[in-house]
Amino acid sequence: MKKYYKDYKLVSKTQPNGKIKQVAEYVGRYYICQLSETDFKRYKSYYLALALCSSATAIGLGFLNNPGSRIAYIALPYVSLFLPIFYMIIGTIGFIYSGNKLEQAAYDRTKIRIRRSTIWQIALSFLAGMGNIIYTLIKGSADTLLKNWIFTGGMLLILALSIVFLQLQKRVTYGVEDPNYNE
Repeated sequence: MKKYYKDYKLVSKTQPNGKIKQVAEYVGRYYICQLSETDFKRYKSYYLALALCSSATAIGLGFLNNPGSRIAYIALPYVSLFLPIFYMIIGTIGFIYSGNKLEQAAYDRTKIRIRRSTIWQIALSFLAGMGNIIYTLIKGSADTLLKNWIFTGGMLLILALSIVFLQLQKRVTYGVEDPNYNE
């Protein structure tokens, strides 16, 4: 966490046994959620539902075994999609267990991580979906046409879920409280 070293300072504290101990104290910015407590809990459940739906869709499409998934320009974006999904789930779990007031590191691990991974999901699902459409139109045979269109529909579903998730993230706003503003 060398990135956040300026957000902490060492403070000497006396313990009950008389020893003096150096303790790190947070002096950085706090991010405070602007939503009410009930709305904040509701958005936590929305975040979890959208993260689980997109990850379940991506995993389910892997079991489809369509012929387009053996082509590099379809398989690479599809396989790469799992990394942003993993980070989105980790960020969402962190968001669920976070409070209304976040330190800089927690804000980056939740809000910023979820936003970046959602943007990557949009890009990669779009690339995989468009690649599969192009493959289906050029080399699609009648017996594999249904599997290819199901895969394309799944990628477009992940794309739509990610866009909805990104729009939902814009509603959860944080205000900045800087304790060192007067210094």
